[in-house]
Amino acid sequence: MKKEFWDHIKKFSEKLAKEDDLFIVSHHDADGITACAIMVDLLRKLGKDVEFTILKQLDSNSIGKILDINKTMIFTDMGSGHLSLLKEHGIEDFYVIDHHPPESEYERQVNPHFYGYDGGIDVSGSGMAYFVAKSLEHRENAHIALVGAVGDMQDSKGKLKSLNRIILDDGVEQGTLKVRNDLRLFGRQSRPLTQMLTYASDPFLPGLTGRRDNCIAFLQNLGIDLKRNNGELKTYIDLTFEERKKLASAVYIHLLDCNVPEFVVQGMIGEVYTLLNEKKGTELRDGKEFATLLNACGRQDKSEIGVQVCLGDRGEYWTEARGILQKHRKMLREGIEYLAEVGTESMENFNYFDSKGLITETIVGVVAGMAYGARIIPPNKPILAFADDRDDPGFLKVSARANWGLIRGGIHLGNAMREGSKAVGGDGGGHDIAAGARVPKEKKDDFLRGVDEIFNKQLRG
Repeated sequence: MKKEFWDHIKKFSEKLAKEDDLFIVSHHDADGITACAIMVDLLRKLGKDVEFTILKQLDSNSIGKILDINKTMIFTDMGSGHLSLLKEHGIEDFYVIDHHPPESEYERQVNPHFYGYDGGIDVSGSGMAYFVAKSLEHRENAHIALVGAVGDMQDSKGKLKSLNRIILDDGVEQGTLKVRNDLRLFGRQSRPLTQMLTYASDPFLPGLTGRRDNCIAFLQNLGIDLKRNNGELKTYIDLTFEERKKLASAVYIHLLDCNVPEFVVQGMIGEVYTLLNEKKGTELRDGKEFATLLNACGRQDKSEIGVQVCLGDRGEYWTEARGILQKHRKMLREGIEYLAEVGTESMENFNYFDSKGLITETIVGVVAGMAYGARIIPPNKPILAFADDRDDPGFLKVSARANWGLIRGGIHLGNAMREGSKAVGGDGGGHDIAAGARVPKEKKDDFLRGVDEIFNKQLRG
């Protein structure tokens, strides 16, 4: 880390540590939940009185939920893109710990962009919260920050990089994390082998995803026994090293035979992160599965349960979180089935669909991202997904997703959502590869045309 950045974080943390009666406001995804938990844990250990709330996003509508809080606020994984919004509503006593592109400079803000780091790939919101904690001699939550980074897709190119490596190394040194190169399919810890292949979506496995019988035959042809000695179904972690190599090689060759793009195939093998203090075979043992559990809590409006799990609860909250995950998976499956049936509409530079109240705003972006992997949505354009705004029937929520090939071509979703929504009286922003907005319903067509023009300019350089 650049010395001047670390010095800035330490000065910020020293000021924060002198405050009392604090209130944390964070985002509802895995990154925001972990960032919140890291700060709650830190401030409690510093003897502070701290409360928290989780928001789906910070905009002109949701800000009303925090206007009556007469405490010093700490915004984690949000805030940098909304400084003028906060000040317009009279919120002046606050700190910001964020990694999203900042709107402007602000004295009580830590953000990697001011020091030449990319918040979309170099460090997450939870990573920034961890560095604040570390500067105050509290390093024990490196594994939680890593879960936030994975949930924010910062390992989407196969491994964590830059500032994220510092956090990873801290966790490895403390004995809470293990990193190795392996097959990166979801469900390595908690799903039987056949389910891991049947429900694979990142990447989509042609001829295997959604076809259980084919998956069973595929595994049996490799000579892999599907059951343990006690008769229970095997998971990936039950396989020997040689069996793992055999399976990974077979899936790799299968994708190549199916003409899956090489960059997708290469992304299938990469770093996997094991949380060594968690029970084997549970979602909490694997970084990606832990992040998915937290995202489920957030998307089902139960973010506070995810925070409690991050803070160490393995009883009531942990049990409830697993139930939420099952409900979340069911809703995602139904969303994918709906999208496969109705398809998408096209503009020159992107595709889009309107869920028309059948997919909730909290998961429509996840469905869009999964549809990329399942090839329901062509990968040659960004996708915009519309859902009804539950808090304001006059507005639509927009979730935008892209892939790294599109980003390399010049697409930046966050800038497009910010500029396009502002032009029609809405709010928006985010990263290059994933972003969101909120726009008036009657301005939907104007928004679509405006974003199409913005993407056209981005692609022309």
